Amino acid sequence: MRPLLLYAPNLKRYETDFLDSRKGWKSISVTGTYCAFNCKHCGRRVLESMIDGSTQDKVEKEVMEAVNRGDEGIILSGGSTLRGDVPIWKYSNLLKRYSDKLTIIAHTGVVKNEEIAMKFKESGVKIALLDMVSDNDAIRDILGQPFTVDDYLNSFKYLKKVGIKIVPHVILGLSKKGLDGDLESIRLLQEVNPDALIIVGLMPLVGTQMNNSRPPTPEEMIAALKTARDTFPNIPINLGCARPRGKLYLEVEKFAVDYDIDAIAFPEDETYEYAKGKREIFLSYACCGNVVFDIFKVITS
Repeated sequence: MRPLLLYAPNLKRYETDFLDSRKGWKSISVTGTYCAFNCKHCGRRVLESMIDGSTQDKVEKEVMEAVNRGDEGIILSGGSTLRGDVPIWKYSNLLKRYSDKLTIIAHTGVVKNEEIAMKFKESGVKIALLDMVSDNDAIRDILGQPFTVDDYLNSFKYLKKVGIKIVPHVILGLSKKGLDGDLESIRLLQEVNPDALIIVGLMPLVGTQMNNSRPPTPEEMIAALKTARDTFPNIPINLGCARPRGKLYLEVEKFAVDYDIDAIAFPEDETYEYAKGKREIFLSYACCGNVVFDIFKVITS
């Protein structure tokens, strides 16, 4: 079987005998809590959990601390502009000074043209993260955005064309077409040749318009992992950090171990014990999107 990578970036409090997220890569919002959109599933709440990087001084402080601490990378995110992209590029001159010391992973948002993609490239971004949605109705009614499925697909194409690794996220439970729509998101990505694919699940957040929504079931999560692995046998497939938790979902992680899923973010203790006798395990404090680089280090080690 493939090696199994277990990740714990500094996105939430997570302490086990084998990983401690306080040592993990930082997640910084370059817009603070601002976003031009107010997605029903997020309501800007996700931004509140990130480090405030709304000024250059704040970003530089966090970047310098990461370098001095010996971190190998950082995660840059934030709210979108009205045209869709997250304006990480506004700190381009600062970021490119550190791009040889840190792997910069960025949530890019929708990228409308190659010129914007090049701005991310010039900012030192090595890996781009972006949700993939296969449903125009969901983009309009849930995300509140004036974009289309093609805009999302083209974003990946523009980023890949300028030499940035692309790692789409598929959020189960987001499509208005149900599981079929979520699985279609996975299949549509064949058009863009992703470098890795991350499966996550809707987590109804208090204070958002989707607080009472049904999260994906363990069976639905397993179906998505299976579809992803079968559709993309030659790239890393990850079970990402944003997903429902609890004992009911332990079977999802065990399935990931048994079905040769490459990485799991914030695994349960039971999963670690379960995997020890089945897979060679590697531990990391990076964002799990860094699997595109980590997998080759592991294979050649």
